[in-house]
Amino acid sequence: MNAKKLLAGGIVGGIAYFLLGWIVYGMLLHDFFPQPPGEENLTHIFIGSMSYGFLMGWVFQLNEGIGKCVPGIKAGMGIGLFAALHMTYFMHMYESSFDMKLMVVDTLAMIGISALVGAIVAVVNGKLS
Repeated sequence: MNAKKLLAGGIVGGIAYFLLGWIVYGMLLHDFFPQPPGEENLTHIFIGSMSYGFLMGWVFQLNEGIGKCVPGIKAGMGIGLFAALHMTYFMHMYESSFDMKLMVVDTLAMIGISALVGAIVAVVNGKLS
């Protein structure tokens, strides 16, 4: 495992995930999703974003073939799909019913963000090769 690629890909991917999440969820879909009470903790959001960036970087390091944009998009979409389904079902585990429309939009948003982050991490890995 190349520590330099993991560190660079993780940092760049985490920052990209944070910014894309802010654009997609904080601006574009802000009025679509119900807002939780209270203020968001940006520190927690940033740490979560960085951990997701490092997850992408680590997965991409396990597969040495992910150093180009298109394979990064594909891998990012796959990771985003399963991460979104995992988070969505766990967030709604105590509800007797939930809005399927919200789940689908959230899953599609996560897949899109993850595809872009995957492309970015892959390009960073490719540049460091």
